Amino acid sequence: MTSVIGIYFRISRVRIAALCYFIFSGILTQIPLFNYLGYEFSAMITIPTAFIAGFLTITFAKEHLQKPLTRRTWLIVLFDYLHVNFLLLLIPLIVISLNSIVVKNCAYGKGMAFYLLLPMVTMIFSVALALVLSVIYRHAKIVFSCIVVGILIHIVFVTYYFPQLFAYNLILGYFPGITYDETIGNMATLGTFREYTVVMALLFIILFFIIVGRWKTDKSFADNYRAIKGKLSTDRLLHICMFACLVVLAVCYFYKDTLQWQYTSNDIQQALGRRTESNHFVYYYSRKDYSIAEIIRLRAIAEYQYDKVVQMLHVGYRTDPKIEVYLYPSSGEKQRLIGTSNTNIAKPWNRQIHLTSASFASTFRHELVHIVAGEFGFPVIHASLRMAMNEGLAVATDWPTGLFTPHHYAAALSRDNSLGDVSSLFSYTGFAVQSSSFAYLVAGSFCRYLIERYGIDRFKYAFGNGNFIAAFGEGIEPLINQWKVFLKSIDISQLPPETVRSLFQHPSIFYRTCAREVAAKNSIGVEALQVKNYQLAEYEFKQSYEDAPTSFALRGIMRSSLAQHKYTQVESLYSHLSEHSLLKIYPSILQYVGDAFYVSGKIVHAKQMYDIIDSMNYNEYYIESSLIRKQMIADHISGDLFDTLYYGGLTDSSKRTILDRSILEKGALPSLLYISALNYAECGNDSLALKEYGKVLQKNVGNGLCYFTLLHTANIYFASNQFEQCKIELWRAKNDVRTQSMIDMLNERIDECESVEYQLQ
Repeated sequence: MTSVIGIYFRISRVRIAALCYFIFSGILTQIPLFNYLGYEFSAMITIPTAFIAGFLTITFAKEHLQKPLTRRTWLIVLFDYLHVNFLLLLIPLIVISLNSIVVKNCAYGKGMAFYLLLPMVTMIFSVALALVLSVIYRHAKIVFSCIVVGILIHIVFVTYYFPQLFAYNLILGYFPGITYDETIGNMATLGTFREYTVVMALLFIILFFIIVGRWKTDKSFADNYRAIKGKLSTDRLLHICMFACLVVLAVCYFYKDTLQWQYTSNDIQQALGRRTESNHFVYYYSRKDYSIAEIIRLRAIAEYQYDKVVQMLHVGYRTDPKIEVYLYPSSGEKQRLIGTSNTNIAKPWNRQIHLTSASFASTFRHELVHIVAGEFGFPVIHASLRMAMNEGLAVATDWPTGLFTPHHYAAALSRDNSLGDVSSLFSYTGFAVQSSSFAYLVAGSFCRYLIERYGIDRFKYAFGNGNFIAAFGEGIEPLINQWKVFLKSIDISQLPPETVRSLFQHPSIFYRTCAREVAAKNSIGVEALQVKNYQLAEYEFKQSYEDAPTSFALRGIMRSSLAQHKYTQVESLYSHLSEHSLLKIYPSILQYVGDAFYVSGKIVHAKQMYDIIDSMNYNEYYIESSLIRKQMIADHISGDLFDTLYYGGLTDSSKRTILDRSILEKGALPSLLYISALNYAECGNDSLALKEYGKVLQKNVGNGLCYFTLLHTANIYFASNQFEQCKIELWRAKNDVRTQSMIDMLNERIDECESVEYQLQ
């Protein structure tokens, strides 16, 4: 056997194939994310594998077909083909394994599993397919190439015509879709699909043994069929095996939704269970997520958002076909059905929006822009060819307000010389390789500037293909320079450099160490936290942190440590960080360190941490959290009670009991009333939450909590359709804001109240 394989490797075409593998894998070692043994590397290797294995097999088979070989001999020859291609596939594996000397690989075993499931199985499939084609066709390589390309195009077909972003594929194995999710789909599902691929390869091999020596390329299909049919009794066992393979393949195909390989729109609609309509939308949702009153209000909100987007983009109202809105009950369910948990998506060509119920309020308008912009997008995809134009327009139209707008953040980045080459964002690939937070806000600010200065119609003219010269009369570089001059007029005195660094100095997935493996460990840690398995959570986050010291992993360690009363460990982790480390200034980390100080009785140090978070103006969530904690310190709430309320792992009812007892013993302190109101709201007891918030307002707290109290109160009134009262609370909240953009946000909320109230009347 070894001598026969040696003969193969003395053939020039085999040596050329080896060289191709070596060069291709060498190139991948220079590309971030593809430069270690993991999913990306293995998936890319499947493409040259398919062609190399197929072409070599066809060449060898054509030569062997000239000889009168028995089936037994053909079986030996087949194993030789597989052996040769297996040895060739060791070349990329060796190259990428050696590259681990310079590029960290945090899960070599998992990477090896991907290599076995992806290129190795693709090789087997390609050899089997090529064997059959070499018998049937004279120009088998051309036919083989067309089939391989067609199979790869299947990925485009599935992700274009179906709601899902992912695709299981006979050549590539698995395509996860273009999302911001860092974890790869279920390995068990991939394993099942590759078993399906092997069964199909076995079918081709059986077919080859049925037709070899009997199929003549110079005869018609009918003549060849009759010749093979005449040998049916001789080949009965082979036909039975082929029929069994066909049955397995057919069953798997018809149950592909059960196997989680592919879902149609009908599959997803049935999984969600509920359907309703408004003027411009069809909604699919889960019964457990919305009551009748809630879904009626949601429809009114959606129509309000539609009016806003249509007016800003200067397009006509369109009711046919209606936009389909899929509202998933959880990110996990969305991951299962369309292949993404963290990313909400729109498919303009299908006029579909996919969100979780929890993210509807924050992301619906952004995704709606993608659909409406399809009216003037590039044909077929109904979007821009440049991702920065798509996302920039969505941000510019949605225009997130709160503490600051995208203009403020872009101006702060410019102040700190951190904008970089903005024009590269608007290339075909530049947006994808940047940090998402940076890319979205910078592109949004620039697009908003173009729209405000030149008008939406000129921007729409440039949207499809990104031709700035045709639309604006000059190239992108002069336009960026004009925008940078405009940014200098933005007041960013309330945006410290530390906040900008912590918000935007995140590398994209392409430049993160072991991004997939780290994300997987973090995901396990989060799940462990949810079930209060703090030891497992700490272990997983520590493993992740050792692979790559990310803020997510560090705060996971701190959160699980606090739940286990390891306060000194939290303080030690922070004190051992380098003075120049970005981790020193993340508000989530500062908060956990402050909490450790608080529980340990180091009140002065705790307040210092909370003051830093407050002054950073990072976002409203961390401002509110720091204000609550500072109010608890002012109210002389003990560290033990604080620890019990925040890290005791209490159920809602247990927390309610402790809060009631504490208020009875200590009096109606503002901090306890505020936490009590939050607890009532979480439990769905809005009337008691309103009473508690009212008591907080009567205390005249002066540290900024008044704004958040009024905002929460307004949200409760809005959810109960008490729109006039909601508007009153929003108007009152204007008296306690930090920035002008917060006033803009409140004004829009008031406008939304009026619109929804009108539609519901």
